[in-house]
Amino acid sequence: MADVVLQAKEQSSESKSKASTGKSKFALTGFVLSWLVFGAILTFVPTSQSLTAGGRASLAVMGWATMIWLTGGLPLAISGLGIPLLLILTGASTKMPEAFSGYTQDVTFLILGCFILAAVMQTTGLDRRIALGIVSKVKPNSGSVLKGLMGAHLIMAILVPATNARGAVFLPIVQGLNNLFAKEGDGARARKLFTMVGIGFASLASGVILLHSHMSNVIIAQTINQALKKNVITWGTWAWMNWPLLGVLVIIYYWTTWIMKARNIEVPGGIEVIRRQKEQLSKMTLTEWVVLVCFGLAILLWATQKIHQLSMTVVTLGVVILLFIPGLTNLSWKKVQENTIFGTWLLLCGSLSLVTAFEKTGVDKWIAANLVGLAPAWGWFSVCIFICIVVQISRLGIVSNVAAVTLLAPVVAAMAPMLGLNTVAFTMLVLNVDSYAFVLPISVTACLIAYGTEEFSFGEFVKVGAPLTLMVILYMVIVMAPWYAIAGYPIWVPIQ
Repeated sequence: MADVVLQAKEQSSESKSKASTGKSKFALTGFVLSWLVFGAILTFVPTSQSLTAGGRASLAVMGWATMIWLTGGLPLAISGLGIPLLLILTGASTKMPEAFSGYTQDVTFLILGCFILAAVMQTTGLDRRIALGIVSKVKPNSGSVLKGLMGAHLIMAILVPATNARGAVFLPIVQGLNNLFAKEGDGARARKLFTMVGIGFASLASGVILLHSHMSNVIIAQTINQALKKNVITWGTWAWMNWPLLGVLVIIYYWTTWIMKARNIEVPGGIEVIRRQKEQLSKMTLTEWVVLVCFGLAILLWATQKIHQLSMTVVTLGVVILLFIPGLTNLSWKKVQENTIFGTWLLLCGSLSLVTAFEKTGVDKWIAANLVGLAPAWGWFSVCIFICIVVQISRLGIVSNVAAVTLLAPVVAAMAPMLGLNTVAFTMLVLNVDSYAFVLPISVTACLIAYGTEEFSFGEFVKVGAPLTLMVILYMVIVMAPWYAIAGYPIWVPIQ
């Protein structure tokens, strides 16, 4: 068993290395292009009454960031530091605290706390214990195993609030399953199914339901709250408005198993490999039980925020401190620190700084006004479908879901009143689709990780993923828009 896990880790490292090597070839070219785009916008885009000099500067920073994210010209974490630096140097932000506003917002420390909690889960091994516990209880056929993987993802989305981290947790588990199957015939189809869904699709789809489970959710909520100048979207509000998106997981299951013809493929020898992996785990320690109880406490307090009036950030940071009280657990900060994804946090902070700059300089409204003219005058239903499709086309090639939502969020929120639509419902509907951006395997990092395993081809992914994204768009307008209306935000009624 140890050999299986070791082999999976080696394959994981090799596949990630191949993916990163491919991208690094374009890094220098992308770095140069980013500055050419930056300079061209500052030089050739004229200012006007609607586009101020500060707005043009913000636009130039956006152009720079877009090229960096598209080409991998810099590490994403460094781009998160570069954005506020360029905002201050170009005059888009006049003061340092304003340029670095994304680093001081309440929500950024919420995410930092969640990342530390996720690192605690990885350090103690609770994440793997829970995932194996769920998957090991299913029937020995491909459809049941896939249900187990998706169910495990839903649980992990609560405990590990980072999409890429969840993909990393499931990578060795899925590869361990794949090793049970042949590389041709039915076995090949099962391997493609588990890899594409178990590492890619489910990592994204499971994180949309709860606010803290996916960084893009936080950016969307923050953008809506900024646009309306009040705290409309809380943890509880987000959960209530988005729980029907669980239906998308059902669509993913039936669509992928049907298109791959892989629902009833028997697992050779049952799923004894997974069960043996679970059995080899030691009994839960006191530290693991304390961590699990503290997570439960955090979730309870998040859900009851309106009663006790403590913000999610205060609760999260309080739980983090609680876990490190001397004598309560044996957690090592050094190990937790190694597993905390500080680089992704820097990207988020820089992204939020750019969102704030868009709103303050009015460039979001300027872009929105130019896009609104393209929208067909066919009513809210057709407008939403059209905008969703345009957004998905415009973000092709941006691997980071956070980066894509950062660029689009302020623009989409500004478009809502111009189109005579509800800001909350329209922004949430359009941008939530991006968490299902499965058109290309390079559209989101989790799918890129899955693609790096070489279990399926580029064309096979497009065949499965592109129609799935279209189904999600239709689900949004047919199911979610009416639900948002029931929740108090009818998309056809603009917020004054």
